[in-house]
Amino acid sequence: MQVSEVMHKGVSTVQISDTIKKVAALMKREDIGAVPVFKNARPVGFVTDRDIVISCVANGRNPDEPISLAMTSDIVSIQEKEEITLATKIMREKQISRLLVVDEKETPVGMLSLQDLTRLSEGNINSVETIAEIKR
Repeated sequence: MQVSEVMHKGVSTVQISDTIKKVAALMKREDIGAVPVFKNARPVGFVTDRDIVISCVANGRNPDEPISLAMTSDIVSIQEKEEITLATKIMREKQISRLLVVDEKETPVGMLSLQDLTRLSEGNINSVETIAEIKR
């Protein structure tokens, strides 16, 4: 099964200069937990709701400061045509619960989450074990 068959299609992005408050509001409005961060048209990072809480809120950052203070510059992605087994392997090895999905031009086209894998694995004990390994 290909990643494109399981992923959430479409992906919201933010700019590196966007404020922490603006990104948090976007996450709330769209009910999402992670977004890639761009500098103009080039991806430069990734930020999760947890990053905002740990890096910003817990450290007393001003919500009008740039999201660059919370993002990680490590962007982990997978091509939409790859097999889901490769996606789970990457997620397990990197210990991440969300994976950016890109097309052949490296343009973001969706997200694959641990929740997507959970829906896929219902009733499959091997898949449940794999999910547990991802989120150790």
